[in-house]
Amino acid sequence: MEYCIRLAFLVAFCTVALHSYVATQFLVRERFWYLAFYGGLFLASLGVLFAPFPQAVYLFAGLSLLLFGVGGIVRCLKRSSVRDYLTGLYSRIFFFEEWLPREVKRQKRSRGSIAFAMLDVDGLKDINDAKGHHAGDELLKTFARVISENIRGEDIAVRFGGDEVLLAFPGGTKEGAIKALERIAEALSRFPFSFSFGVSEWKGEGEVEEAIKVADQRMYEAKKAKRNAEEKGSLRFFCVL
Repeated sequence: MEYCIRLAFLVAFCTVALHSYVATQFLVRERFWYLAFYGGLFLASLGVLFAPFPQAVYLFAGLSLLLFGVGGIVRCLKRSSVRDYLTGLYSRIFFFEEWLPREVKRQKRSRGSIAFAMLDVDGLKDINDAKGHHAGDELLKTFARVISENIRGEDIAVRFGGDEVLLAFPGGTKEGAIKALERIAEALSRFPFSFSFGVSEWKGEGEVEEAIKVADQRMYEAKKAKRNAEEKGSLRFFCVL
């Protein structure tokens, strides 16, 4: 009876471990840590349930591997809360909960400003429909890489949602933001897609979130104006101030 209970426990554990492994097949970066975690749990379980060799050997090896896996999983989860998984840009959670409050306090002390630019890839839905979502993902990766290469170290690029990217320029102005976006547009000129954007500036007064909303609204106005422009295909970017 005792061995039947142990066997049932082992079967249940293996089922849970297999299910978790299958569930993480698409999480390539995290898969190693999950395997380490469940491998350690398996060894520790052997030490407790069967112990064909001294229990201490299994327990020590199992718990060490388990803690190793837990540490890796925690690091992966922490990274996923800071960076967007697909593009590598900063996440909205990190931006609104950590970066923005800290930067607002700093700019208020120095009576500085923060410029914002909301960018949006033109026609991404059409690309996804025509070539598949993999092509759209590769386009977003390229877009994010070019943006990151053409902003200052103190600036931040955030994947705001879908194909929208928010840029924040601490201590910057609208004019400075537009110059940065012109560099980005020039770097993207060799790629077969364009983008639209809106710009705003927070000068230390009022709610900083309102400035972000203004940039977002101006970006949508720019996209609408771009669709109505006669030379739509020749425009690399369009801005509404």
